[in-house]
Amino acid sequence: MAILTQQEFDRRIAAAREAVRRNNLDAIMIFSTESEPAGVRYFSDYWPSFETTAVLVPAEGEAALLIGPESLTYASSRSKIARVIQLMDFRESSQPDYPGSKLPKWNDVVSEFKIKKLGICNWFLFPYAMMMDLAAAMGGMENIVPADDMIRPIFMKKSALEVECLRAAAKASEAGFKAILENIRPGMTESELCGIATAAMTAAGAEATGYPVWCCSGPNSDQAISRPTLRKVQCGEIIHFSIGAKVEGYSASIGRPVVLGTCPDEIRRFLQVGLDAANMTFDVMRAGVKSGDAATKVHDYIRAQGYGDAILYGPAHGCGQMECEYPFLETSSEYMLEADMTFMQDMFLHRNGMGFRWEDGLLVKAEGPAEMLSSYGRQINIL
Repeated sequence: MAILTQQEFDRRIAAAREAVRRNNLDAIMIFSTESEPAGVRYFSDYWPSFETTAVLVPAEGEAALLIGPESLTYASSRSKIARVIQLMDFRESSQPDYPGSKLPKWNDVVSEFKIKKLGICNWFLFPYAMMMDLAAAMGGMENIVPADDMIRPIFMKKSALEVECLRAAAKASEAGFKAILENIRPGMTESELCGIATAAMTAAGAEATGYPVWCCSGPNSDQAISRPTLRKVQCGEIIHFSIGAKVEGYSASIGRPVVLGTCPDEIRRFLQVGLDAANMTFDVMRAGVKSGDAATKVHDYIRAQGYGDAILYGPAHGCGQMECEYPFLETSSEYMLEADMTFMQDMFLHRNGMGFRWEDGLLVKAEGPAEMLSSYGRQINIL
């Protein structure tokens, strides 16, 4: 049974419409792609395949889902927004011609919705060619403005149903790592191990992975963002897993290092410092605390242990429809932590050609330390 309700999506559209009015716009358009579907899925539950897409929320009247030429039956079957409009500009990137197509143009959309001033969310994803077509219909770029800052406050604090989705995704992610611990052997490839985790997550209720799952072993463990290779895992090295499941659009993740056989003392201490810093993150991220202060405390601890050079980025980042969502928790961050914000505690450290990640979902509570959304295997795993 689905967790999210039609009422949940209606609430989101209403909040976006209020942002349109508050910022003196005629509409906001939230753009998404197949690989970055979060914005459109948040407002409509539609996830494009091959094509791109957008949700148009006007100051007055009903919202519309904008799609490409091939997706009408698919989009109509799952969209929580009743009005669906096909536009040629949202076709797949190989740019098929669709000869004889009579789909509406940007001029038609701008005219129907009476748009004179438009905000675009996911501004940095929006394609240049599409922007030029849209600007021509709008009478110039001066009538189009970035709208990410206008929309972000809507999703920075999660509803109870959203948290329920994240909890389910976290549990499915744990199933993926459990399968790793039960099956990993020296000589297996990174790609093979990722396949085992993926199969276990989908069997446990995930609709998909939240991102391309990765296993990084030996010298590859030094990579903070990576993809699996055909390298065979070996004893005595760090084998770093980042495993994330997606449930109803919500992505959670767990990050775990594993060592097979004997673990050298240098590696054991390195892993322990990272785990201790990761655990500290849950304690310092409390409602009413300045985000930058929380990040500084964690980084100060790592530096005090002699691993300051191993730090790459802050100890947490937002999560929701994206596993890595705005905002980030950095020492330079100025926002205040509030109850019902969700993050991934994400402790990646690397030095001397090796690295690892400890990662779990985090829910800021009204009182006390943050809640951990997953904990399976959150220990030094030497097998």
